[in-house]
Amino acid sequence: MTQAAAMTSHPTAASAGKAFGPDVLKIDLEAETRRIVEALRQQLRGQRKRGLVLGLSGGIDSSVCAALAVKAVGAKNAFAIFMPENDSDPDSLRLGRAVAETFGIESVVEDIGPTLSAMGCYSRRDEFIRSIVPDYGPGWASKVAIANAKDGGFSLSYLVVADPAGNQSRHRMPHGAYLGIVAATNMKQRTRKQLEYYHADRLNFAVLGTPNRLEYDQGFFVRTAMVRPT
Repeated sequence: MTQAAAMTSHPTAASAGKAFGPDVLKIDLEAETRRIVEALRQQLRGQRKRGLVLGLSGGIDSSVCAALAVKAVGAKNAFAIFMPENDSDPDSLRLGRAVAETFGIESVVEDIGPTLSAMGCYSRRDEFIRSIVPDYGPGWASKVAIANAKDGGFSLSYLVVADPAGNQSRHRMPHGAYLGIVAATNMKQRTRKQLEYYHADRLNFAVLGTPNRLEYDQGFFVRTAMVRPT
């Protein structure tokens, strides 16, 4: 496949043709699992690969993908990589390890913080953030979020920052600043993908993409060849 895709399921009889709402979650879980697992197996056969490598953060998306990978190829043919960096939540590694242990997946830790710092990932991102919030600096935190479309209006992206004291503020982003923040942040995904492909190549496995729909809509995904649980 040529694109990392969102973890979305095909429309079901309950959700097809309906606007977004609670009904879209009414799916046949067992049937969807079988469909996704078979799709993964078919893609592996087409690529002549014997297993799956994935980045495991301990979050919902990659954890679900880990479970699907084990169902598709078995625990012995699945391999997880933990790739913490300077902005990572300390709980992420703990939770990721718990998921790998639960499913019996072999794993490795690859700290990408030094690599990202050397490439200027953080400094480039922070420069764009300071064009919106001049005081932004060490000890601050930030994230890009999308306004809730259910509240009315358009689903526009905005910047959320928190100062060292924990005080949060929300800011609209000029288009250039938004693109710059996304471009710098995407260094994280691409660096992780390089490591995933290193381990996939040495094992003769395929890389399993794990982005969710929100990340896909915001542009936080990496276009590269991989299998996808869609």
